Amino acid sequence: MAYFSPFPPICLFHLNFIFQLLGPVFCATVYLKKQYGENEFSIESWGKTNCSLNGIDIAALGIGRPCEEWPDLATIFCDGKILEAVNYWGERMLFMRVSKHFVDRPLLKDAKKVIDEFKTLFDVTEWNKFVVSEMSEAQVDKLAKFVQQNFGMADGALTEHVPEDWVESPQKFKEIKDEKLRKWATELNKMWKELSKKMPKDMDNNGNQRHSLIYLSNPFFVSGGRFREFRYWDSYWMARGLIASGMTKSVKNMCRNFAEMVNRFGFVPAGGRIYYNKRSQPPFLTFLVYDYFAATGDIEFLKEIMPTLEKELNFWQTNRSIQIKVNGKTKTFYQYRADTKLPRPEVFCQDVELVKEIADPMEKAKIWHEIASASESGWDFSSRWIRKNETDTEKPWKLKNLMTTKIVPVDLNALICGNFEKMAHMYLQIGNKVKSREYHAKYQLFLEDFKSLFYKKEHGIWYDFNFESGTPNEAYYGSAAVPLFTRCYDTIDLSAAVRMFDRMGHFDNDKKLISPFGVSTSQINSSQQWDFPNIFPSTQLMLIEGLRKSGTKRMKDKVKELAQNWVSANFKLFNSKNCGAKVWEKITANEGLPGRGGEYNAQINVGTAIGVLLDTFVTYGGELTLGKIDGSNCEQKDFEIEPRKFPNEVSEYRSKQLAAAQKKVDTINKSQKYWKAVIYEPFALLTDAELKKLDGVFPPIYGPQNQQLKTLETLNIETQYSNDNDLPRQFDARKKWPDCADIISTITDQGLCGCCWAVASASTLTDRICIARLKKGQKTSHYGGSYISAQFTCEFTPGSDGCKGGWPSMAWKFFHKETVSGTNYEMYDGCRPWTIDPIFAGTFFERLPILTMEYLFVGPEASWKTKRPNCKKECRIGWHQTVENEMVDTPTVIGHECWIGWHFGNEQKMMREIMVNGSITASYAVYDDFQITMAADINQIYVRSPNSRKEENGHSVKIIGWGEEKRGNEMVKYWLIVNSRGKGWGMNGLFKMRRGVNEVDIEGDVCFGTPAI
Repeated sequence: MAYFSPFPPICLFHLNFIFQLLGPVFCATVYLKKQYGENEFSIESWGKTNCSLNGIDIAALGIGRPCEEWPDLATIFCDGKILEAVNYWGERMLFMRVSKHFVDRPLLKDAKKVIDEFKTLFDVTEWNKFVVSEMSEAQVDKLAKFVQQNFGMADGALTEHVPEDWVESPQKFKEIKDEKLRKWATELNKMWKELSKKMPKDMDNNGNQRHSLIYLSNPFFVSGGRFREFRYWDSYWMARGLIASGMTKSVKNMCRNFAEMVNRFGFVPAGGRIYYNKRSQPPFLTFLVYDYFAATGDIEFLKEIMPTLEKELNFWQTNRSIQIKVNGKTKTFYQYRADTKLPRPEVFCQDVELVKEIADPMEKAKIWHEIASASESGWDFSSRWIRKNETDTEKPWKLKNLMTTKIVPVDLNALICGNFEKMAHMYLQIGNKVKSREYHAKYQLFLEDFKSLFYKKEHGIWYDFNFESGTPNEAYYGSAAVPLFTRCYDTIDLSAAVRMFDRMGHFDNDKKLISPFGVSTSQINSSQQWDFPNIFPSTQLMLIEGLRKSGTKRMKDKVKELAQNWVSANFKLFNSKNCGAKVWEKITANEGLPGRGGEYNAQINVGTAIGVLLDTFVTYGGELTLGKIDGSNCEQKDFEIEPRKFPNEVSEYRSKQLAAAQKKVDTINKSQKYWKAVIYEPFALLTDAELKKLDGVFPPIYGPQNQQLKTLETLNIETQYSNDNDLPRQFDARKKWPDCADIISTITDQGLCGCCWAVASASTLTDRICIARLKKGQKTSHYGGSYISAQFTCEFTPGSDGCKGGWPSMAWKFFHKETVSGTNYEMYDGCRPWTIDPIFAGTFFERLPILTMEYLFVGPEASWKTKRPNCKKECRIGWHQTVENEMVDTPTVIGHECWIGWHFGNEQKMMREIMVNGSITASYAVYDDFQITMAADINQIYVRSPNSRKEENGHSVKIIGWGEEKRGNEMVKYWLIVNSRGKGWGMNGLFKMRRGVNEVDIEGDVCFGTPAI
């Protein structure tokens, strides 16, 4: 479910996606139906699902095990009963059936100990006799506890890393002439810091017993999104962007890491996890080294790595070759053919579910082999690999009919061809003419073979070859551009690119393949992600660069057009209100929106898209422009992504956070006598960064930073008390004005939003309007129109940065001009009610959003299902009048006063003002002890505890009275304060703070005003 933030800078909305308040059971079912409903992967209920192997003996099938190098880890992460059990009974251990989140979790103990504990727990003597589907309810409870006690958090396994060669303004960006485009490039360049990682601190190359990660000696880049590891061919597209960013050291690290993989396994695994070690991906290592050398001229490194490049190429020649007769002659070609016939661990449930109706284990294994082989291609999945069922008019492209190993793919063979050509060139660069001639001969020979099988002269295009039928697959796929990209054609034939592009037009009768947003990956709409209408960065780059290499003017002009269209489409999404500030892994050719289809949801800020965009910017920087391009009309609810944290991880997170909070509470209670700290769980579960979102008063507005009195407008304050001695010891505005008591007592909850300054100011003015009406003998009203809208104040106060912060003084100045009505989240009434969900939302799992997103919305008009909040000056749907009439009817202020920066001397003036006119707004410095809470005891008085840490921003509250209480021999004066953190905080949302000593600067930043009644 998708929810949206109302108050980014200048009120620009953006997306946050989340597993939300409906609870894990319903949400997971909805998610799965949404994600897999159009495929055969549908899972109709939340609970156990049919992803048990039902006692299949893997050894008896004669199928080689994956992860052979890590036998203990394999039992957990690759093919064992633990993996099977967690997936089968996943409602307690897997969020939304996402198998990958389990196999990416680190172990808290060595693998052998975890396995022994599992065997003891379930009395397992022989693995093949332990049938997962027959586990009792009590055993499932034990399994859930076992997972909690033995597995860490997937997202916390890797170490953050800022690349040493990252700079904010890369030199090559100067080649980008368009200022708007250059600014966007700078934004994308920052994302490299988010994707750069290092191995966990507890992991080295001397033996891995706790991680599914494959050890890498050097820093590396994860692909992003659900991929918390390097991905082989993704890395090449990232490297193109890294070179554009001037980060050649990072690219060299990438080359070294892949060389380690080749020297260890003989090839580069598909990704940096042990469960990928039986499949590779398109062989781009030679291209990666070639591009690095072209950018740096690092001849010594080239000499060092050439033997490794040969070793990888030998792997493909030995393990992925196939003999095909062409024109009566047997020739060697290459295909994707993974070395595993088992379910992929990262999508275990889907793979097992897919073949549940097939009884023969060997037939299941055949389909799993086809799936893994398609995954090795990087095109997982596409109609390229599927035998179409002509009798099924609704879903003719089912994965059960995969035939990957019957296809000889044009792109893989073009890459092998390119490997030969680049090896010849690089050997020549290091002075090895013998090797150079050897590879040049291989290139020339394979060039002819390649043409004979894949190129259809009368069509002017390359097709995949189906050796089962003995015919080419005469449909357009983005793979047809790879021969142009790798120069696997007669380069003196300058019209080759023109003929291919013209043939693309033949396939594009409905004008959807070549669109204003780019060129679709295929012409077939199969519901798989590597088909129409999706456009992937990799295929787009290979097509554009392949056409550019042709050298013809027509193609050069067409390349500029294609590059401009694709860049513009991505910028529109990046700049859109609903899908903005994100780079999507794929976009659609028919709408220019985030891509759809496939076995997982849309991924954002992935390295492939970032890399290809930056490479395109620099390559065509003098010719591209963003001009007046605005954001697209992206409907965010259609493009969910997976949440960051999940129930199994959050449960452990909760325990750790509460334990840490308890230590903090104990320290505070030992250090002072004025109040008793207790754990307020919603706050205890927040990270420091999330807690900071609650404090939205920008400095310098309190404390010693500003000693100058800044009076914006001085009032003639009514003073019926001639001196300070006339002021009572105790005062409560609710008691003096009982007809306004319920309004004064209203406890708001600002949610995870730093608009405390707007909430406190609007609440204070609401109180004062009620009191002013009483003074004039008018009747008070308690309907929605009587409340000043905090949300409108937060949205439209000049200088407001929305939920990131603002100034109460500016809010009171704004009240001179404009106010509209609007209640808190509970009433949801008035013109512009508060739409941000409270911090405290019920049970623990209902509070999961606190851990995963910035803002949540409630109320019928704020819901993602109907109308989203926006920055237009208009009332909510259903309100009885327009916003223009609201501004006339809702009282403004005729004068206000703010004291900013005084340390002392304001106490009595504040007291007199409260007694005469009602509540006042006060702001103060926040210290980390305040983020716990006080016991729900009226005798608690907040005093900053020793050694507490000051936070960056301050907090605004409403003061409604004062008093004093004895603490031992000391009489302690206090302010009575209404907070904006919900009724669960402090004394039902209220608290007391020491008075008269400018405690945490509360007497140095005060605002109030006179309503125009």
